[in-house]
Amino acid sequence: MVCKKFYLIFIFLVLSKISSQDISGVIIDSLSQNPIPFANVTSNFNKNTITNEEGKFRLFKDIPFTNKDSIYLSSIGYNSLSLSVNLTDEFKILLSPKIIELETVVVTNREELTAIEIINKVKENVKNVFDFDYKSKRVFRRRIIMSDFDKANIDIKKSSIKEFDQIFMDSINKTIPKKNNFYVEVLYDFFGNINPDNQKVNILKSAELINKDNEISFKTIQSKIQPIVDVKVKRDSYFKFKSGIFPIDIDSEGLDFMSIDSTDNSQLEKIKKNKLNEKKDFNFNNRNYIKDISNSYIDYENKELKYEVFKKSRKFNFKIAEFSYLGYEPVYIIEYYPKSSRGKYKGRLFIHADDFALIRIDYQNIGVLRNFNFLGVFYRLNKRLVKRIFKKNENNKYDLYFAENYYESSFGLDRPLKIIEKNKNVRGRRKQNQLLMQINFTGNNKVKTEVIFIESNKLSNQDFNSVKEIDAELPVELKKYDPNFWAGYNILEPKQILKEFKIDKAN
Repeated sequence: MVCKKFYLIFIFLVLSKISSQDISGVIIDSLSQNPIPFANVTSNFNKNTITNEEGKFRLFKDIPFTNKDSIYLSSIGYNSLSLSVNLTDEFKILLSPKIIELETVVVTNREELTAIEIINKVKENVKNVFDFDYKSKRVFRRRIIMSDFDKANIDIKKSSIKEFDQIFMDSINKTIPKKNNFYVEVLYDFFGNINPDNQKVNILKSAELINKDNEISFKTIQSKIQPIVDVKVKRDSYFKFKSGIFPIDIDSEGLDFMSIDSTDNSQLEKIKKNKLNEKKDFNFNNRNYIKDISNSYIDYENKELKYEVFKKSRKFNFKIAEFSYLGYEPVYIIEYYPKSSRGKYKGRLFIHADDFALIRIDYQNIGVLRNFNFLGVFYRLNKRLVKRIFKKNENNKYDLYFAENYYESSFGLDRPLKIIEKNKNVRGRRKQNQLLMQINFTGNNKVKTEVIFIESNKLSNQDFNSVKEIDAELPVELKKYDPNFWAGYNILEPKQILKEFKIDKAN
């Protein structure tokens, strides 16, 4: 009997080990040998994904693969390919460019249409080709923020606290991180349709990778300043900040310079409250982002595409650049650019030639989008790239499948800052500590957000109403990228730079 139980346990463990599998590969142009980004990877076991910028993908199946399992690979301008599942570590797949002959174009185009006529047909068919029904969707989001400081200087002009001299500030400058990279990955369940009033989102799992060296650096700054402040500044003091013409009053507690008193329940309660607020903000912001993405492309009430190129078509010039195929589906590729020099964006539209559905839109800015410069503070939004890919779902209607936003911005500050110590219990105009400095720093940000709607299923109104939004915990902090963290889930395959990201323990 004991032996039988042991045997059953052994079988269970073996089956658990092989009960789930994944396949991975890289899709490459057979002629140029370059990777093919954003290629569709679909399967006969209802798991889908898209290749990353390096042409790589990974598909997970929660039950063992069989000899009947296969994947289907397609990309605009390439011959599609169907393959049996191969359980090698990573396999290389070659797609050959599709040759489009003139005769094919003539046969496919039942009527000869101009670019603007095609655009008008897209607008007319929105309500017929896009899905407005309730759905439950599995959504994955990756956000990458890369910050660089070109310059960070603090020059002391005057100080009544001798410890705060230029040598001290130079030592502070050296501890300020010149680079700061931040990664966050979140998996969601989305419920609802493209009506903003009918959407619910729950976070299933999340992870973040933050270079803690930067946090250590800031703690180092505080550890250097803290002892001086504790000795030189009275507990009842507050600080008046003056930067140019703007004075600001801040309690010493608000600066977080003072040491935390473990016996002060109010301070401890404040810390606890801040942590709860952080969790609430994380859930709120992530929910809103997915909801905004889900209803960003169609005006639900009017059944219209929200993109400016369709809402204000008269402001753009259009040109049919190519006629191509996505698998066996004919596709118009239309380029557009603004008629006026004041126009901000140009782009490319990928339109199904039979049903005139928008299946992809790429656009980018032409010039600087924002340029703020006032009293020594500047911010400039230099680049914005947007990509949206739409795909047919189980209803044979189009849904948003993939979204990418990319921003590049620069920022800076060059202005004086005066810090004056005041004390609530000191009367009269007794001389207080003062610190006058010139702050000068410049830097730039690069932010990329990728969202993929991995799975989609029908959802009834009743099931939607029964869904409750529950706050998830804050993301798990990882010291390096761990592919096992997402074992059992289909996600967008990360780029190599993310896979190699880790924290140097020496620091």
